[in-house]
Amino acid sequence: MLLAGCADQPTVTPTPVTPTTESSSPTPSAEVTETLPSATATLELPSSTPTPLPATETPVPTTAAPTATPLSPTPTPAPPTPTLAPSPTAAEAVIHSFRANVDVADPGETITLTWNWSGGTRASIYHLFCTGQLSIPNWEVGPTGSLTYTIRPERRNYDSFVLYVGEDGVSASKSVTVKLTCPDEWFFSPAPDICPADAQRVSDGAEQRFERGVMLWVSHEDRIYVLFDDGYSREWKAYRDEWDEGDPTLDPDIVPPAGLQQPVRGFGLLWREESGIRERLGWAVEEEHGYQTALQRTSHCKYSDLYIRAHNGGVWKLRPNGSDWEQVETGE
Repeated sequence: MLLAGCADQPTVTPTPVTPTTESSSPTPSAEVTETLPSATATLELPSSTPTPLPATETPVPTTAAPTATPLSPTPTPAPPTPTLAPSPTAAEAVIHSFRANVDVADPGETITLTWNWSGGTRASIYHLFCTGQLSIPNWEVGPTGSLTYTIRPERRNYDSFVLYVGEDGVSASKSVTVKLTCPDEWFFSPAPDICPADAQRVSDGAEQRFERGVMLWVSHEDRIYVLFDDGYSREWKAYRDEWDEGDPTLDPDIVPPAGLQQPVRGFGLLWREESGIRERLGWAVEEEHGYQTALQRTSHCKYSDLYIRAHNGGVWKLRPNGSDWEQVETGE
């Protein structure tokens, strides 16, 4: 849009002279650029032909400043959407090796683990408990290295380790297992096909048979095992032996039927005072027998069998958690 501008010229009475006329060529219009919010406006000023003035005075025209009228805003084009370079694909984690320096070791022996991996950013080695659970704390390891580990003396059968490599999660893993020698022998044969948890514990013992079960006493554990065979379930339970020397050996007011007996000492105290035992076992059918017994357990991680030498030379096998029992014959 063009704007018309009028200039008020001052009144001057000049001395008569031959006027010198300025070139009548139009003065180029001035271009003013003004920055407005989100738009750029361009303004044009008018051309003007000045009135001739005396040669001795150069008139300076006074021109009113133009009032800028904004143009319709020109939309600013949206910047082009940048094209992103594809992210580099992380190298896949690879475990090249993870091994122990021996295949077989003794409980208590120190072994060396070595490893070599690539492609990941983090790696950890865990020791595995016999339940399969991961050890805490673990070892944070670099791409290559070695560490020494001393096997616990009580560990049996095998010891295992696992290496995990990955970014946010596990993308590669490898385990290594070292077989362990068995340091102990079973006190009977044929023996179970697993190493015993410990060496045999030999101690004083006692055994007594009842109408519907058996009682066993193991001095080493100061414990009485009650084996029920009452037709309901063939289970067993263990109790602490609460009888001490000097305590009454029996209750004279309890009279057994002919041919049967009231148990005495620790067996008798438990039989009389522990609810349900007397009813389930019934009366003793023979006297209590004292002898040298032995005890061992299997080295299963959670559910171990218990073996107790019997008075007749056999072995009582007690299944895990009191679930069952039997007397097994031996080769002795």
